[in-house]
Amino acid sequence: MNGFSGKNSCRVWARRVLALPLALMLFSPLLIFSPIIIADSAAGITGDADNWDQDGWLTTKIATDRLSAGDEFGCYGIPGQSWQANAGVVASACRTYLEERISASRWGVDPLSIYTPSGLNYADHEAISNIGFSVHGDETGLPNTAWHNASDAPLNVEDWYNLGRRGGSLESVIADLEQVQSEAVLGGLLNFYWIGRVDEATVRHDRDLLGWLEDSDGWSTTWGEAWSYWASQRCYQLAYNGSIEGGENGLAFEFIRSSVCISQDERVWPVPLTWVIEMNGTQVERVTSGIGNLTAFTGEEMILAPGWWQDENLLYLTVEPNTPVEVITTKAVEEFDITGIAENFNNRSFAITIAGHATEDLFLWSKRFDDSSLRFTWLVIPRDVEARLSWLPIVGVVVFIASVAGTVLLVNKDRQSRTIPPSGEPSPSSFSSVNPSTGSSTGSSLGSESEVAKGDISECE
Repeated sequence: MNGFSGKNSCRVWARRVLALPLALMLFSPLLIFSPIIIADSAAGITGDADNWDQDGWLTTKIATDRLSAGDEFGCYGIPGQSWQANAGVVASACRTYLEERISASRWGVDPLSIYTPSGLNYADHEAISNIGFSVHGDETGLPNTAWHNASDAPLNVEDWYNLGRRGGSLESVIADLEQVQSEAVLGGLLNFYWIGRVDEATVRHDRDLLGWLEDSDGWSTTWGEAWSYWASQRCYQLAYNGSIEGGENGLAFEFIRSSVCISQDERVWPVPLTWVIEMNGTQVERVTSGIGNLTAFTGEEMILAPGWWQDENLLYLTVEPNTPVEVITTKAVEEFDITGIAENFNNRSFAITIAGHATEDLFLWSKRFDDSSLRFTWLVIPRDVEARLSWLPIVGVVVFIASVAGTVLLVNKDRQSRTIPPSGEPSPSSFSSVNPSTGSSTGSSLGSESEVAKGDISECE
């Protein structure tokens, strides 16, 4: 057998043995990455959920605790979707995202509040309103406004498409406590801006401002709650009587929101209203409803809830719609006068709303306010994920294949350089070694065809 033909046949055999694993090595990345390539390509076209991650905190006790305490959840948007391109689509997608995870308020499931950027026209805001959002904010740039100053009380539904920001920012350094105090004296609603993080940096809140608001005579409310308190006053009926059954002294009272009122605007939560009743010297003992006694307030309460308190001749009675109550008095009520609805819950002197903009992580945005008596409107948005461009996985596969191919070529080249010595140099097998003890030399040489064949087989192995 010729040595060179043996070596060639061995190389052919080796190539065949290596062909299958090499092919698997080259094409397996395509099989592995193909679902990613297809999914990312689709996400790049449709802008689906592959472009964002949900805020898992919205489905935990952290969120439900804040809901029970009086916070509200509204919408901020969806990453990758343009307000300018189709505001209604963005609003609808954000509403679906929110509704699948948590209720909007303790007063109602459906969200009422949404962030909208400036620059949208009335047609855009009408489209957003048709999705179910009543409060659009803030500083949207529309000519109709609500609470941009103390005298800017909303008159029409459209005024709530441009909620003001009289309170400014809650952020440390930016917040202006003196300005807030001046605005609070004038009354009305003070809306504040808050964002928990900017990129990876945590934003600090102004502790002095927060402390002052907590101790103030303000009603701490939310966007949708304030809207519903205002909207409920646009349509209602009263049922009352100067006597009650059962032999006790008092009067019967009910604030009614009929089906006609509800059909006019279904985007109104059934929130309690504070009624002011002139008792003309009659002292109230307690107020009862079908489910028990209403809470006796001290007048310091700042979170909306059913209850009552009396300030000399004036009774401040906060009751939910369609809930009859009996006001039990120490003596017969000879005369009383329902003077109207307090501008703010519990006759507080002004209202406070704090909107948590771009709330992508409820825990990070809210954890510092766990012990605060103030309530927040969390405008939620999924967490943005850097655009997964469809060509990146393809580039990765190409680089992988090129790396493997380059490695194989280098290995083959290295083998060839060691197997075929440069011209004029002896083969490693022809070197002689000298025995240092005897001075004689031993060695081997390619002396026969059989020896060459053995060498070839050994190298194949």
